[in-house]
Amino acid sequence: MRYRWLPIAGALFLVIAMTIQFFVAYKWEERRVLEHIDYEMQLAQKDFILEIFDIQDAGEEMQDYMKSHFGFPEKILRETFITLKRKPDILSCYVSFRPGFYHENDYWYCPCAYRSGDSIITMLYGDDEHDYFQAKWYQGALTSDMNGYWSPSYRDEDFAEPICTHSVRVDYNDSLACVIGLDFSLKWINTMLEEIKPFDDAYCILYSTDGSLMLKSKNMGERTTLDADNMIIQSMMLSPMDMRLEIGVPNSHVWRSVRNSSIITLLVLLIGLGVAGILIRRLWSDQEAYARVETENRLMEHELQIASGIQRGILKSRDECQKASADGDIEVQAVLEPMREVGGDLYDFYRKGEDLYFIIGDVSGKSVPAAMFMSATVNLFRSAVQRLRSPKVIMEEMNSVLSENNPSMMFVTAFIGRLHIPTGLLLYCNAGHLSPMVVSEHASERVHGLELIPNIPMGYDGSFRYEEQGTMLGEGDSIVLYTDGITEARNARREMLGLARWRDIIGRQPDSIRCYDLQEEVKSFMVNTVPTDDITLMIIRK
Repeated sequence: MRYRWLPIAGALFLVIAMTIQFFVAYKWEERRVLEHIDYEMQLAQKDFILEIFDIQDAGEEMQDYMKSHFGFPEKILRETFITLKRKPDILSCYVSFRPGFYHENDYWYCPCAYRSGDSIITMLYGDDEHDYFQAKWYQGALTSDMNGYWSPSYRDEDFAEPICTHSVRVDYNDSLACVIGLDFSLKWINTMLEEIKPFDDAYCILYSTDGSLMLKSKNMGERTTLDADNMIIQSMMLSPMDMRLEIGVPNSHVWRSVRNSSIITLLVLLIGLGVAGILIRRLWSDQEAYARVETENRLMEHELQIASGIQRGILKSRDECQKASADGDIEVQAVLEPMREVGGDLYDFYRKGEDLYFIIGDVSGKSVPAAMFMSATVNLFRSAVQRLRSPKVIMEEMNSVLSENNPSMMFVTAFIGRLHIPTGLLLYCNAGHLSPMVVSEHASERVHGLELIPNIPMGYDGSFRYEEQGTMLGEGDSIVLYTDGITEARNARREMLGLARWRDIIGRQPDSIRCYDLQEEVKSFMVNTVPTDDITLMIIRK
């Protein structure tokens, strides 16, 4: 009984939705039709201009030729022939001289070339029956501007199809010398009218300069105009001949499209209502599943917190740093700030007699897999440093173990060093890690990076042979070790901290350089941004 109103509500929803959809669909379809018509008209204008400019170029070329060949009348006839050979759309080309230009007794002198089938015929044109001085194209050229005259379409006894004429005048010694005429067919416009129809049921009409009907699309039959009451009509003037193009699309085209889209919408709504019913039934079960997932997520977060505590327990604490520095001959500081609960950065150190062994590293990847690989690396270092003396040998033993049974190809960049505290001799081996910074008041450059041999990271190739290097640390010198979470830290403008800024930050610190101060400098650079990697620092001061 409680749900009797649901069918009525569903029916009302369908009526309202279909009314809105029909109105929106009609307006959208009408706008789409108009945009399509405008687009095709723009294409027609471009095609028309290209064709007309081709004719206009031929007229300009003939003008340029005439200005330098008035003294060679015998060559003018050949030039009209050449123009037709170059321009296949031109039906005839002629140069109509004013009366008596070459000889006072010659009233007509008009070299002419025209097409007859596949042949080009040349002749001298003009007589009492063909008085070109009275032709519209001749008179039009005399009064037109420098772009010449474009005639309306007309029938000529020499050609089967309607033609147009483009004519331009040529002056000699500041007076009229001749008029160049170019006849061209409009057959290409017939093709254009069929190609620019935006839809199969659209109509196209082309009107001449004087407003008379020139051409129409084939599907118009006997019609000579478009029905403005039952069509969407757009018109455009085609320059430079000022022909008017009209394209019309029947209103039935819009109604048909809207009807089809409305049927589809109705089906979609019916299906949507059915799906909504199914979804409502599943909602309760989804809520239950969501609650279960939330419980699992909380459990996972708790487990990650435990894992984070275990990982921090593996690393040396501040008390252990102070214990290693208790004798006063060496000072050790270290800090690790993971991006997530657990991370892949590591550091460790071990004092054996007068030697201090230390390591800093960065495991590929993030989260639990990286944390497990990090723990394995630290344990391997602690095992190897008990038995071996050379950083190179320690590195090779660790690399051999890490490379075994490593199908995921995880790796760790690392820097291992052994500092002989009384003498300051530092022997070190690098595995693709960033160069530590040495801070020395006795050197010409207070802060400089250690020179490193580009050994490969550990975990790739168990047989790789690493190279060891060495340097001397003076009294009061410090070595700053770090991971790429520092140099690749970004500010609010997405700029990286980089090595240059990092070196400047270290250089601004006093002699008793501290991890905490450096960490605060990095945080101030990253203000209002979220870290994208673990941040690890280690400082050893002799």
